[in-house]
Amino acid sequence: MGDDDGVPVATLVARWSPYEGTRPGDLELKRLWVEPTHRGRGHSKVIMRVAEEAGRRAGATRLILETGLRQPEAMALYERLGYRRMTNYGEYADEPESVCYAKDLPTRVLVLNGTMGAGKTTTAAAVHDLLAERGARSVFVDGDYLCQATPADPTDPHHQRLMFASLAALAPLWRESGYGFVVLPRVVEDGDDRARYAAALSAADAGLASVAVVRVTASEATRLARLTEREPEGYWRDMALARTVELEGILDDLRLDDAVVTTEGRDRLEVAAEVMGAADWQ
Repeated sequence: MGDDDGVPVATLVARWSPYEGTRPGDLELKRLWVEPTHRGRGHSKVIMRVAEEAGRRAGATRLILETGLRQPEAMALYERLGYRRMTNYGEYADEPESVCYAKDLPTRVLVLNGTMGAGKTTTAAAVHDLLAERGARSVFVDGDYLCQATPADPTDPHHQRLMFASLAALAPLWRESGYGFVVLPRVVEDGDDRARYAAALSAADAGLASVAVVRVTASEATRLARLTEREPEGYWRDMALARTVELEGILDDLRLDDAVVTTEGRDRLEVAAEVMGAADWQ
């Protein structure tokens, strides 16, 4: 962090915690320092907020740090920012003067919406690949795979309740394993689904998940060609070819998305990068 002339006035180091006893997904903040002549101007608070945002963009599930009993100003700052005392970890475990803090971060969820053949799953997989390239911690699961069950409940023909119950059961496992991003392709036809995703993927100490819904689309001709190549002949192909047209109209009318991105004639990674930008995941 620099002043108006670009001269550094504050720094902070962050790293994935190497300590046994901490969690996967713990991002440790270290060496917060403000140049003495610039202290008292709120720089510490600003750089802590920057570190928190960096943690979110890395898929961290928790921020942790160590300070000391002889630094009451630092302790007060962390507590104002929502940090809570935790058991001392690593090299600080037996240090009576050390105080360790933690702040849980909400899970971030990206739902890839779109009609059949629009490229939801392909784009979601590409988003997952881009997150992996930058070292972020993410889970990719196709919502449709959580709904493959027969027979269907007549009151829940698309197994939406089953999917949300499955996500709620998986969410603690993903959090425990330190994955702060969830990438999930699934059609969104209900205005209440955003709140259902937020609740299903919530965390006890971090609250509701943060949910972005981005729709991918392509021309009808492109979608029909993709589905003809993808689906076996017979019932599934006939259903898909009819459903893609019907569902595109429904999604156009509903407008439940934060953004709409075309996959028409584009590289999957290019599309994924635009989707991530639209979801504020870049």
